[in-house]
Amino acid sequence: MNNLSKVGRTAKGVTSQPLGVRMAPGEVKEIEALAAEQERSRAWFLRFLILRGLADYKRELASKLTH
Repeated sequence: MNNLSKVGRTAKGVTSQPLGVRMAPGEVKEIEALAAEQERSRAWFLRFLILRGLADYKRELASKLTH
């Protein structure tokens, strides 16, 4: 069984509900290509990007409050 995918699943209870996201066709192709490079699903990759962006956004807000 050498054909097993490296795609993992999100732990139970992590997602409370699915969210719909509208993207341009070119954006979808780019997301799909990047997800494939990571050997991840499109949903996993989008969640990863959202969490990363959320962390950056929080850091940005914190830095504005301290300046």
